[in-house]
Amino acid sequence: MLSLPEARRISVASQGFGPRPATPSLGHVRRLAARLHAFQIDSVNVLARAHYVPAFARLGPYPMNALDSLAYRRRELFEYWGHAACLLPISLYPLVRYRMHAQETQEYLRSEHGTYMAEVYAEVAERGPIAAAELSSPGRRSGNWWGWGAGKATLEHLYDSGLVAIARRRGFERLYDIAERVIPKAALDAPAPPREEAMKQLICLGAKACGIGTFRDITGYLKVDGWRDRLPPGPRWERPNGPGDRRAAPIAKRLVSELVEEGRLLAAGVDGWREAAYAHPGLRVPRSVDARALVTPFDSLVWERSRIERLFGMKYTIELYVPASKRMYGYYVFPFLLGDTLVARCDLKADRQRKVLMVQSAFLEPAQDAGRVGPELADELRQLQAWLELDRIEVAERGDLAAKLRRATAGPRTRSRS
Repeated sequence: MLSLPEARRISVASQGFGPRPATPSLGHVRRLAARLHAFQIDSVNVLARAHYVPAFARLGPYPMNALDSLAYRRRELFEYWGHAACLLPISLYPLVRYRMHAQETQEYLRSEHGTYMAEVYAEVAERGPIAAAELSSPGRRSGNWWGWGAGKATLEHLYDSGLVAIARRRGFERLYDIAERVIPKAALDAPAPPREEAMKQLICLGAKACGIGTFRDITGYLKVDGWRDRLPPGPRWERPNGPGDRRAAPIAKRLVSELVEEGRLLAAGVDGWREAAYAHPGLRVPRSVDARALVTPFDSLVWERSRIERLFGMKYTIELYVPASKRMYGYYVFPFLLGDTLVARCDLKADRQRKVLMVQSAFLEPAQDAGRVGPELADELRQLQAWLELDRIEVAERGDLAAKLRRATAGPRTRSRS
């Protein structure tokens, strides 16, 4: 049985938090990607695109173009469905092949109903990389599929099936190309494990990244046996309403039990947790964790909200989906990690026109010391401001930590984290 502080230290260290390199490099980002297995991509750009921030949280002011280089030039990362839309290490490509149903899509392309999709695929093969809006016949936007036109929906299905891939982005717009021109040949040719074995390997990766976690934590990390995994193959618009559109029965509980029997996962417990926990063999409990980081709402540390409450006692939601009048903490709120726990949270925004890092609220977590947290948070904000190439920090009045933070950001820096 692990104590809660031990579980916190394990979890924070397993997520790659700790002392930062003096000069973060592309190599550091590569190793971090191999450790976390996924950087979540999201369209929100209040501070910076979500997938760039987790590496800063762990490494400090790394060159932001390192992530783009690994993904879109070196092809060491690829875009696909992990926890959500993510950048994944290319080593995971064989493990997610079971999600693609490529054979069924190829059969559909050869069918009478698949004529339009075959035309879209042929155009991508001829003209790619290409955006959905650049298709010769992109189709009109509709009320279905998030307002996509037929062309966008078709490209997304081809992407889901692994026949096309994301070659790069123009701003945030996806540019599609055939998989053979994006995914390295070694990954395309690598044998894909059988479906259940691939799922097991992804669960083990999730357990290793979590350090210690419940069934939901370790299976949800890479969404193993989630709704996408259980959908029937084929384009969504071709599925009949009724039994043919039903998701497959979940199997992850059986897979986790088998992994424990096989010795690939260890059953464990954490003091105060109602559910059983699991860990990867070889787990070690750090004596301490010297971490300091502002954690984006899309960081893998905070993907599972119930886990954040279990580990850190923080009730956390992304309030950007909440009406402004009902928000408790703000629009785009970052938990602040100090040592092995979350000690505060602040609502951040980059005003690029004025070149200002705006702290729109700052709240201290219960039982935390503002005299300790304020200066550390101020130093971290200064590093973030410099990394984003902003000129200054503005701290608004909202929150019980705001006044102290405003004074701290106006004073000298306290210490380096490298």
